Amino acid sequence: MNNLEKSNCLKEHLAPDSVLTFIKNIEEIIEPHGIVMIKNGKIILDAKWEPYSTARPHAVNSVTKTFIGIAIGLLYDKGLIRLEDKVISFFPEVKIDLHNTQVREMTIKNVLTMSMGQITTPILDADRSWVSALLNNPVTYTPGSMFHYDSLASYLLSAIYTKVKGESVAAGLQRELFMPLGIENAYFFDNKEGITIGGLGLFIPTIGLAKTGYMLMNHGVYAGHRILSEEWCQMQLAKQIDNAAAFAPSKHESRQGYGFQCWHCVNGGVRMSGLWGQMCLMMPEYNFVMAINARGSSSQPVLDIFNKTILPALQDGDIEGSQCELDNYLSTRKVTINNNDFTSYMKDIINNKEVTVSADDIYDVSRFKLTFENDLLLFEVERKNKTYSCIYQQNCLRKGKSNIVDLFPPYYDSLAKSKNELLNYHEPVCFAQYIWEDEGTLLLTALFDNEATHFIIRIHFDYEYAAFEWQPLSCFTKYEQVIVHGRYV
Repeated sequence: MNNLEKSNCLKEHLAPDSVLTFIKNIEEIIEPHGIVMIKNGKIILDAKWEPYSTARPHAVNSVTKTFIGIAIGLLYDKGLIRLEDKVISFFPEVKIDLHNTQVREMTIKNVLTMSMGQITTPILDADRSWVSALLNNPVTYTPGSMFHYDSLASYLLSAIYTKVKGESVAAGLQRELFMPLGIENAYFFDNKEGITIGGLGLFIPTIGLAKTGYMLMNHGVYAGHRILSEEWCQMQLAKQIDNAAAFAPSKHESRQGYGFQCWHCVNGGVRMSGLWGQMCLMMPEYNFVMAINARGSSSQPVLDIFNKTILPALQDGDIEGSQCELDNYLSTRKVTINNNDFTSYMKDIINNKEVTVSADDIYDVSRFKLTFENDLLLFEVERKNKTYSCIYQQNCLRKGKSNIVDLFPPYYDSLAKSKNELLNYHEPVCFAQYIWEDEGTLLLTALFDNEATHFIIRIHFDYEYAAFEWQPLSCFTKYEQVIVHGRYV
């Protein structure tokens, strides 16, 4: 499938200075990794912050939900489901608690709109059917009567897709969405039952995210090829349920209504939205799409800036500013982390020293080791009889491969298939740097080009003892903080 034509902001009547101001302002509050803008069906901006790339897969977290909605749309368009179909009709093998009567009234539409009537989330494990856990979770309110955001709703939709099609969403969308859009390197996490997790777990390039948003906004058509029906796209992007009561007034971007696995915005647009600032904004009124991958907090601060900078330019159509100035600025973008030219005298003392950890360590770490060679540092950790390692370069991000990100994996890793079993899995590239914070402290930072967060380890040491500290930057891990103490051998 041919890619979209490339243009620029000036040619498509979007003031370059509004885009430049937007980018400079968001750089103060988030760490952008990639931004792609499409206007009038043409790519007008494709910006990356090195070492990230808009052409490499990137975690999009809850943006995954919108793709599950697309998968359900593909079933709908083929006449394989109806929105009024009862969820339990797809799972006759599941025994339902006799007291959980309202679950029998739950429809596909209720699940699409996050209005299942459940206000609690069941605990999942690898040995129990997730669908059974969900359908036996108490339904407190009449399905369809109130909005309650739950990532497991998206899993339930994914399970329905697999029941109907006999394949995972990951397999179906590779063929029916990603191939027509020319996206070759997107992949999903599936659980051990072979069902795509749904609420999160999609890794897709920023450009692929933008293309998907454009297809939805363009009534299901991409490059002359129909992927979804116009009817489905209108339903998926339309406001299907009010959700203002579910959020505090300060969360204004979350209170504008919800479609089929997507959010309505203050500015009249619709967005896919994921943790740490992953987003695809669709604005049909202006024939405009913006996809962002980043390390941030949420979509709201970015949208607030967008509404003050780019939105007025879209509304006015005035062309102000220099395209060259914008292009030159974007050509120099890169992620910056702390540098420090200082080197501690302790480097020679701790070099090549193995640190043993007490056998009763609650994190199951048995040893770790630091090995210096010129400006490189090899950090090795043994946990549960497996070694995790990474090579860091002083004051410079070194490109390589590492499994250090799996040292304390997200909780869903234990519930998911192993990475080498995932369809179309692409191994991430690691960029790692270390600095000395003071005489007795090392700061190790690893960036993985498919992740929104950094993997940061701080090591403290003296002449006899050493400890490393890991502060999780993910709400998906069971640990709030990890501190491992040991003694030199």
